[in-house]
Amino acid sequence: MEHDIWGRRSLAEGQLEYMSIGDLHLWIKYRNEEVWISHAYKDELTRKPASDEPPKQVEWARWAHKNSSAEVTVSPVYPDKPLVVHSEFNLKVSPETRIQIFTRIPIWIRISLANNNYQLIELPAVKLSRTWFGTFTEGELCYHASTKARRDLSHVDKKSYLVSCPIRIVNKSEEELTFSNFCFRVERLSMYLHDNELWADETEIIYQGEDLHSEVIMTGKLPDGITKKQLLTKPRKKVHKSLATRTFKRFFKDTVLVDR
Repeated sequence: MEHDIWGRRSLAEGQLEYMSIGDLHLWIKYRNEEVWISHAYKDELTRKPASDEPPKQVEWARWAHKNSSAEVTVSPVYPDKPLVVHSEFNLKVSPETRIQIFTRIPIWIRISLANNNYQLIELPAVKLSRTWFGTFTEGELCYHASTKARRDLSHVDKKSYLVSCPIRIVNKSEEELTFSNFCFRVERLSMYLHDNELWADETEIIYQGEDLHSEVIMTGKLPDGITKKQLLTKPRKKVHKSLATRTFKRFFKDTVLVDR
């Protein structure tokens, strides 16, 4: 599936639209003033799916709306929970040091009615397991993504279902930060399309010390060559300049609590 899928799509009466991205396969049609959507994942199918009809075991979901429309909008969006991201290699960041890293995370697909933005469904491009970040008394449910934080993306393969996220980490404490994994909160990020790749605006994480919350700042800064005109998706939540939250300190190992 090419990136020209993003945006409005007109559905002819009874005509089937097929899309695939990552491990997700989608079939959409408009029938009797209803939008019909069917989906399946690669590991659920015994053979390569056909574009003209979903497999028999795949069920349809149907939506009827008072303002019926044969036009839908297909958008890439961020996951609905934070992600635990691992460093490509364990890295020690000395006091008063700034580093730039990048991570690529799998997107979700949102389908909504074009005439009023009524959301029909959101589906992850790849299935993600869930894990706990924090302690029993302080923490949150996150996705455990098979993605890594890297200093450079120039040698990685382009993948249409991943969004590249620039992150700046600043160690403002008096101690060394051992950086192996962190909790990446994506709900306040926008998404942009540049050169057939999805990009996020910059996140800055200021480490204050092991027993203190980090300051997370959505700087709004865009990677070189990207402009605001290339915006595809606005943040899930209203953008605040910063928030204080636990980002690095983690007491549990990567134990999957709920599989997908």
